Amino acid sequence: MIRLKRVSFLILLLCISYFPKLSAQNLGVHPTTLEFRLAAGQSESQAIHLSNSSPKKVQFRLYLNDWLRDSMGGHIYSDPNKLPHSCTRWVTIDKSFVELEPGKSTDVTVKLALPDSSESAEEMKWSMLFIETVEEQKAAQAKGAQAAVKNLLRIGVHIYQTPPGLVEKAVKVFDLKPVPGESNIYRLSCQNIGKVMVDCRSYIELASLADGKKTKLEAVEFPLFPSQRRLVVFELPKDLPKGKYSALAVLDAGEDVSLEAVESEIEIK
Repeated sequence: MIRLKRVSFLILLLCISYFPKLSAQNLGVHPTTLEFRLAAGQSESQAIHLSNSSPKKVQFRLYLNDWLRDSMGGHIYSDPNKLPHSCTRWVTIDKSFVELEPGKSTDVTVKLALPDSSESAEEMKWSMLFIETVEEQKAAQAKGAQAAVKNLLRIGVHIYQTPPGLVEKAVKVFDLKPVPGESNIYRLSCQNIGKVMVDCRSYIELASLADGKKTKLEAVEFPLFPSQRRLVVFELPKDLPKGKYSALAVLDAGEDVSLEAVESEIEIK
Protein backbone atom coordinates (compact mmCIF):
# COMPACT_ATOMS: atom_id res chain seq x y z
CA MET A 1 0.00 0.00 0.00
CA ILE A 2 1.20 3.48 -0.81
CA ARG A 3 0.91 6.38 1.63
CA LEU A 4 0.19 9.44 -0.48
CA LYS A 5 -9.78 10.84 1.94
CA ARG A 6 -39.27 8.06 3.79
CA VAL A 7 -42.91 8.53 1.22
CA SER A 8 -46.10 10.05 -0.18
CA PHE A 9 -47.36 11.28 -3.52
CA LEU A 10 -45.20 13.96 -5.07
CA ILE A 11 -42.50 14.11 -2.38
CA LEU A 12 -39.17 15.29 -3.61
CA LEU A 13 -36.37 14.78 -1.15
CA LEU A 14 -33.48 17.16 -1.49
CA CYS A 15 -30.60 16.95 0.94
CA ILE A 16 -27.83 19.16 -0.29
CA SER A 17 -24.60 19.83 1.55
CA TYR A 18 -22.51 21.85 -0.80
CA PHE A 19 -24.81 24.54 -2.19
CA PRO A 20 -25.41 27.62 -0.04
CA LYS A 21 -28.95 28.17 -1.40
CA LEU A 22 -31.64 25.80 -2.61
CA SER A 23 -34.71 26.87 -4.62
CA ALA A 24 -37.40 24.51 -5.87
CA GLN A 25 -40.84 25.36 -7.20
CA ASN A 26 -40.12 29.02 -6.34
CA LEU A 27 -39.47 28.15 -2.71
CA GLY A 28 -36.18 29.17 -1.14
CA VAL A 29 -34.23 27.75 1.79
CA HIS A 30 -30.93 29.34 2.72
CA PRO A 31 -28.55 28.01 3.91
CA THR A 32 -28.89 24.24 3.61
CA THR A 33 -25.96 23.55 5.94
CA LEU A 34 -25.45 24.84 9.49
CA GLU A 35 -22.02 24.35 10.99
CA PHE A 36 -21.40 24.77 14.73
CA ARG A 37 -18.07 24.65 16.49
CA LEU A 38 -19.02 24.65 20.18
CA ALA A 39 -17.15 23.59 23.30
CA ALA A 40 -18.87 22.01 26.31
CA GLY A 41 -21.42 24.39 27.89
CA GLN A 42 -21.57 26.72 24.91
CA SER A 43 -24.59 27.54 22.75
CA GLU A 44 -25.17 29.32 19.46
CA SER A 45 -28.16 30.30 17.33
CA GLN A 46 -28.20 30.41 13.54
CA ALA A 47 -30.96 31.47 11.16
CA ILE A 48 -32.47 29.75 8.14
CA HIS A 49 -34.22 32.02 5.65
CA LEU A 50 -37.43 30.71 4.05
CA SER A 51 -38.96 32.51 1.09
CA ASN A 52 -41.99 32.04 -1.15
CA SER A 53 -41.83 33.51 -4.61
CA SER A 54 -44.66 31.33 -5.89
CA PRO A 55 -48.15 32.74 -6.64
CA LYS A 56 -49.72 30.64 -3.87
CA LYS A 57 -49.66 30.61 -0.08
CA VAL A 58 -47.23 27.97 1.21
CA GLN A 59 -47.21 26.14 4.54
CA PHE A 60 -44.14 24.45 6.02
CA ARG A 61 -43.74 22.04 8.90
CA LEU A 62 -40.33 21.67 10.49
CA TYR A 63 -38.93 18.70 12.39
CA LEU A 64 -35.63 17.05 13.34
CA ASN A 65 -34.30 13.59 12.50
CA ASP A 66 -31.12 11.62 13.02
CA TRP A 67 -29.25 10.44 9.95
CA LEU A 68 -26.06 8.89 8.64
CA ARG A 69 -24.47 7.90 5.35
CA ASP A 70 -24.17 4.30 4.24
CA SER A 71 -21.18 2.75 2.51
CA MET A 72 -22.37 3.96 -0.90
CA GLY A 73 -23.01 7.53 0.29
CA GLY A 74 -26.79 7.20 0.58
CA HIS A 75 -28.67 8.92 3.40
CA ILE A 76 -30.29 6.75 6.10
CA TYR A 77 -32.79 8.47 8.42
CA SER A 78 -33.83 7.60 11.95
CA ASP A 79 -36.12 8.90 14.67
CA PRO A 80 -34.57 11.68 16.79
CA ASN A 81 -32.00 10.79 19.44
CA LYS A 82 -31.49 7.22 18.26
CA LEU A 83 -28.07 7.25 16.62
CA PRO A 84 -24.82 7.51 18.60
CA HIS A 85 -23.50 10.53 16.73
CA SER A 86 -26.76 12.50 16.97
CA CYS A 87 -26.84 16.08 18.24
CA THR A 88 -30.65 16.28 17.84
CA ARG A 89 -31.24 16.30 21.61
CA TRP A 90 -29.31 19.55 21.85
CA VAL A 91 -31.08 21.31 18.96
CA THR A 92 -34.20 23.49 19.28
CA ILE A 93 -36.10 25.43 16.62
CA ASP A 94 -38.30 28.44 17.34
CA LYS A 95 -40.98 27.44 14.81
CA SER A 96 -42.44 24.04 13.93
CA PHE A 97 -44.95 25.47 11.44
CA VAL A 98 -44.61 28.38 9.03
CA GLU A 99 -47.13 29.92 6.64
CA LEU A 100 -45.94 32.25 3.90
CA GLU A 101 -48.06 34.34 1.60
CA PRO A 102 -46.82 34.89 -1.97
CA GLY A 103 -43.72 37.06 -2.06
CA LYS A 104 -43.13 36.78 1.69
CA SER A 105 -40.23 35.38 3.68
CA THR A 106 -39.28 34.62 7.26
CA ASP A 107 -36.39 33.37 9.36
CA VAL A 108 -36.32 30.23 11.52
CA THR A 109 -33.89 30.20 14.43
CA VAL A 110 -31.96 27.00 15.08
CA LYS A 111 -30.21 26.84 18.45
CA LEU A 112 -27.64 24.27 19.49
CA ALA A 113 -26.78 24.15 23.21
CA LEU A 114 -24.12 21.74 24.44
CA PRO A 115 -24.33 20.43 28.03
CA ASP A 116 -21.55 21.48 30.36
CA SER A 117 -19.85 18.10 30.30
CA SER A 118 -16.66 16.91 28.72
CA GLU A 119 -18.48 13.99 27.07
CA SER A 120 -20.58 16.37 24.97
CA ALA A 121 -17.53 17.70 23.18
CA GLU A 122 -15.48 14.56 22.68
CA GLU A 123 -16.58 13.84 19.11
CA MET A 124 -18.32 15.28 16.09
CA LYS A 125 -22.13 15.10 16.10
CA TRP A 126 -24.75 15.78 13.43
CA SER A 127 -28.50 16.04 12.79
CA MET A 128 -31.00 16.89 10.02
CA LEU A 129 -33.69 19.58 10.04
CA PHE A 130 -36.47 18.80 7.58
CA ILE A 131 -38.52 21.65 6.15
CA GLU A 132 -41.55 20.09 4.50
CA THR A 133 -44.26 21.90 2.60
CA VAL A 134 -47.85 20.84 3.27
CA GLU A 135 -51.01 21.78 1.43
CA GLU A 136 -54.40 22.06 3.11
CA GLN A 137 -57.22 20.68 0.99
CA LYS A 138 -60.94 20.64 1.68
CA ALA A 139 -62.32 17.15 1.23
CA ALA A 140 -66.08 16.97 0.85
CA GLN A 141 -67.67 14.73 3.47
CA ALA A 142 -71.28 13.80 4.28
CA LYS A 143 -71.02 15.67 7.55
CA GLY A 144 -69.01 18.64 6.34
CA ALA A 145 -65.57 19.52 5.11
CA GLN A 146 -62.45 17.96 6.51
CA ALA A 147 -58.89 19.18 6.15
CA ALA A 148 -56.44 16.82 4.52
CA VAL A 149 -52.68 17.30 4.30
CA LYS A 150 -50.63 16.38 1.26
CA ASN A 151 -46.84 16.43 1.30
CA LEU A 152 -45.29 18.31 -1.58
CA LEU A 153 -41.62 19.03 -1.02
CA ARG A 154 -39.09 18.16 1.65
CA ILE A 155 -35.79 19.92 2.07
CA GLY A 156 -33.07 18.69 4.42
CA VAL A 157 -30.82 21.13 6.23
CA HIS A 158 -27.64 19.48 7.48
CA ILE A 159 -26.57 20.36 11.03
CA TYR A 160 -22.98 19.65 12.01
CA GLN A 161 -21.37 20.15 15.44
CA THR A 162 -17.60 19.86 15.54
CA PRO A 163 -15.88 20.66 18.85
CA PRO A 164 -13.09 23.20 18.28
CA GLY A 165 -10.52 20.89 19.83
CA LEU A 166 -11.05 18.24 17.18
CA VAL A 167 -8.67 18.81 14.32
CA GLU A 168 -7.25 15.40 13.41
CA LYS A 169 -7.79 14.51 9.76
CA ALA A 170 -6.75 11.17 8.32
CA VAL A 171 -8.03 8.69 5.75
CA LYS A 172 -7.10 5.18 4.72
CA VAL A 173 -7.62 3.06 1.61
CA PHE A 174 -7.84 -0.72 1.86
CA ASP A 175 -8.19 -2.28 -1.56
CA LEU A 176 -9.37 -1.95 -5.14
CA LYS A 177 -11.44 -4.94 -6.26
CA PRO A 178 -13.73 -5.82 -9.19
CA VAL A 179 -17.47 -5.72 -8.45
CA PRO A 180 -18.74 -9.33 -8.54
CA GLY A 181 -20.93 -10.09 -11.52
CA GLU A 182 -20.07 -6.83 -13.29
CA SER A 183 -17.79 -6.25 -16.24
CA ASN A 184 -14.98 -3.70 -15.87
CA ILE A 185 -16.45 -2.08 -12.75
CA TYR A 186 -14.18 -1.70 -9.73
CA ARG A 187 -14.74 -0.64 -6.15
CA LEU A 188 -12.30 1.21 -3.91
CA SER A 189 -12.71 0.65 -0.17
CA CYS A 190 -11.70 3.51 2.12
CA GLN A 191 -12.36 4.98 5.56
CA ASN A 192 -12.11 8.22 7.51
CA ILE A 193 -9.90 7.37 10.46
CA GLY A 194 -9.72 10.94 11.74
CA LYS A 195 -11.91 12.92 14.13
CA VAL A 196 -13.69 15.31 11.77
CA MET A 197 -15.64 15.08 8.51
CA VAL A 198 -13.56 15.44 5.39
CA ASP A 199 -14.43 16.15 1.77
CA CYS A 200 -12.76 13.59 -0.46
CA ARG A 201 -11.84 13.25 -4.09
CA SER A 202 -10.90 9.87 -5.52
CA TYR A 203 -9.72 8.79 -8.94
CA ILE A 204 -7.99 5.93 -10.74
CA GLU A 205 -5.05 6.24 -13.10
CA LEU A 206 -4.46 3.33 -15.46
CA ALA A 207 -1.14 2.57 -17.12
CA SER A 208 -0.95 0.01 -19.89
CA LEU A 209 1.66 -2.63 -19.19
CA ALA A 210 2.09 -3.05 -22.95
CA ASP A 211 2.96 0.48 -24.03
CA GLY A 212 2.83 2.60 -20.86
CA LYS A 213 -0.08 4.73 -22.12
CA LYS A 214 -1.93 6.32 -19.21
CA THR A 215 -5.68 6.83 -18.78
CA LYS A 216 -7.13 8.82 -15.87
CA LEU A 217 -10.72 8.11 -14.85
CA GLU A 218 -13.07 10.93 -13.87
CA ALA A 219 -12.77 11.76 -10.18
CA VAL A 220 -15.54 11.01 -7.68
CA GLU A 221 -16.16 13.57 -4.91
CA PHE A 222 -17.83 12.71 -1.60
CA PRO A 223 -17.81 13.57 2.14
CA LEU A 224 -16.79 11.13 4.85
CA PHE A 225 -17.93 11.23 8.50
CA PRO A 226 -15.46 10.18 11.21
CA SER A 227 -15.10 6.36 11.24
CA GLN A 228 -17.28 6.04 8.11
CA ARG A 229 -16.28 3.44 5.53
CA ARG A 230 -17.06 4.12 1.89
CA LEU A 231 -17.08 2.08 -1.31
CA VAL A 232 -16.27 4.22 -4.33
CA VAL A 233 -17.37 2.73 -7.65
CA PHE A 234 -15.48 3.29 -10.90
CA GLU A 235 -16.48 2.10 -14.37
CA LEU A 236 -13.62 1.62 -16.80
CA PRO A 237 -13.93 3.27 -20.24
CA LYS A 238 -15.72 1.02 -22.74
CA ASP A 239 -13.17 1.81 -25.43
CA LEU A 240 -10.18 0.84 -23.30
CA PRO A 241 -7.96 -1.55 -25.30
CA LYS A 242 -7.75 -5.11 -24.05
CA GLY A 243 -4.74 -6.03 -22.02
CA LYS A 244 -3.13 -5.73 -18.61
CA TYR A 245 -2.94 -2.47 -16.70
CA SER A 246 -1.48 -1.09 -13.55
CA ALA A 247 -4.31 0.69 -11.67
CA LEU A 248 -3.40 3.34 -9.12
CA ALA A 249 -6.43 4.34 -7.00
CA VAL A 250 -5.92 7.60 -5.12
CA LEU A 251 -7.87 9.13 -2.22
CA ASP A 252 -7.36 12.86 -1.69
CA ALA A 253 -8.91 14.43 1.44
CA GLY A 254 -7.42 17.89 1.05
CA GLU A 255 -4.14 19.70 1.22
CA ASP A 256 -3.68 19.13 4.95
CA VAL A 257 -4.19 15.35 4.73
CA SER A 258 -1.69 12.85 3.39
CA LEU A 259 -2.73 11.21 0.14
CA GLU A 260 -3.65 7.54 0.31
CA ALA A 261 -3.35 5.19 -2.63
CA VAL A 262 -3.40 1.53 -3.52
CA GLU A 263 -1.98 -0.07 -6.65
CA SER A 264 -3.38 -3.16 -8.34
CA GLU A 265 -2.92 -5.01 -11.62
CA ILE A 266 -6.09 -5.51 -13.67
CA GLU A 267 -6.82 -7.13 -17.01
CA ILE A 268 -9.31 -5.94 -19.64
CA LYS A 269 -10.66 -8.91 -21.62
